[in-house]
Amino acid sequence: MVVVIGGSGSGKSTVILTQRFYDSIRRKVLMEGTDLRDLDVRWMRLQLGLVGQEPTLFAGTIRENIRFGNPNASWSEIEEAAKEAHIHNFIGGLPQCYETEVAESEIQLSGGLK
Repeated sequence: MVVVIGGSGSGKSTVILTQRFYDSIRRKVLMEGTDLRDLDVRWMRLQLGLVGQEPTLFAGTIRENIRFGNPNASWSEIEEAAKEAHIHNFIGGLPQCYETEVAESEIQLSGGLK
């Protein structure tokens, strides 16, 4: 796991280029000497995750939001992801646990909890 931190203008947001939502026309973006355009975009997105500075929750349950990371995730994989993110115990304390509706609900979550 790698975490990229730094001051404003240090290039943190440039990491989004690895997700290939768009490709550079004039320049190459290399990873270990390989042009990202030569790599399969689906494979690349499975290898890398991106957590933006402004987290967003989608309307739905906590379980559904976690599942966006892997639409085929089993219940145990969803729970394991929450444990790895150190949020499983918090979720367990919510009125409906993983079935708690978020985003457009009365449940208020801080940026860190999102």
